[in-house]
Amino acid sequence: MEKQLRSAYSMLLQAELAAVKAEITRLKQNASLLERLAHASNVAAPKEPASTLISSPPASLPLTSPSLTSETSSQPKPPQKRPPSSDLGSLPLQKAAKLKASTFLPSQMTTAHTFSVSSANHGYRFLYLPLRRHLPIGQLRSRLRQLNISTRRILNIHYPDRHPVGLLIHNDYEDEFRSQLKKFKIPIQDDYDPLDPSNLHDLDYDD
Repeated sequence: MEKQLRSAYSMLLQAELAAVKAEITRLKQNASLLERLAHASNVAAPKEPASTLISSPPASLPLTSPSLTSETSSQPKPPQKRPPSSDLGSLPLQKAAKLKASTFLPSQMTTAHTFSVSSANHGYRFLYLPLRRHLPIGQLRSRLRQLNISTRRILNIHYPDRHPVGLLIHNDYEDEFRSQLKKFKIPIQDDYDPLDPSNLHDLDYDD
């Protein structure tokens, strides 16, 4: 029993070590992103392409009598309004600029998080979800992304038993994570204990 407990405790220590390594990797990515953003700010914006005037081909005249033709030719034609050529080229660029300004990349959000106040709720914990069958870690992360769950906030994934899967997250992300799972009616096994003898499946402790 003591050997199984030490093995389970060692697994938790390895998970916390993986979380620390992931945090270090995230900080390195933030530093690299800051360098790229500083370099990008020094690069001049590309010039807008010169727009061309759109000219419509002359319409063919219908076959009419000479008298009708003379009457229609004597009437003045109203001038056709065309949008300014500068508007034709600038509208798509303006829309693209507004969309780019209002959209933040995940890496930018991570960088902004670097300058936030340290949370008083510091720490990590495992949340256990039911699973019908084991999936590769990459495939499981892909399915979590389909549920609009940020896999960047999931620091470690492991299978403590046949069916449940354990996800290591920061305490600050727990409320958001639970809320997102609730939208899809996915339960969280809060009563699951990986150190319980019934979950260790050791024949020496069946009695």
